[in-house]
Amino acid sequence: MNPVILQAEVADTSIKLIPLLMKGGVVMIPLLFLSVIALIIIIERLMFFSQNLKTSKKTFEKFATAFSQGKNQEAEQIASAEKTSWGRVFVYATISGQMSGAEMDKVMEDAAAVEISRLEKNLNYLSMIAGLAPLLGFIGTIAGVITIFYSISTTQDISISSITEGLYQKMVTSAAGLFVGIIAFTAHQLFQNRIDQFIAKMQEESLLIRVSSKK
Repeated sequence: MNPVILQAEVADTSIKLIPLLMKGGVVMIPLLFLSVIALIIIIERLMFFSQNLKTSKKTFEKFATAFSQGKNQEAEQIASAEKTSWGRVFVYATISGQMSGAEMDKVMEDAAAVEISRLEKNLNYLSMIAGLAPLLGFIGTIAGVITIFYSISTTQDISISSITEGLYQKMVTSAAGLFVGIIAFTAHQLFQNRIDQFIAKMQEESLLIRVSSKK
């Protein structure tokens, strides 16, 4: 056989993604919508985190030195110059110099809570998508099974050709739902872990500042 013809036949039998996804039926529409929303949130959060979770040991040391020496204005300038989550939290330490230790802790906790809410923006939607997408895939699975039994009941034929449509719908929607859910869940957990690391670092640095200011 001509190699060119053989190659063309192999190409014709290859699985094409778009036509395969279309076999999932109407359930693929909300799954596509959820996947787009998840992708938008992931990209937006990646950009936000990359810009706002930058940390510099050198900057912190300069800030801590100025703060421990009572140079609150200089420390405020250092924190304000950092257009990051770190800067927006620690700038409040410089305006609480006349407060008691307990009052300063409360101010810092409130500032950190505000910043954490910024970091967690839209992450609840990722969590929702992670749970909803597999459920939509399961609905598609049920719809595919119904299609299979309906086809058998109307044609009295249980051959593969008669149940192909239902099988495609069942498997494609299940796979798509799990895929979208896994991506959303993984992204949510990674973002949350990054936020937890930020919180731990803020707590450590806040403690160091408190200790240095008492010396």
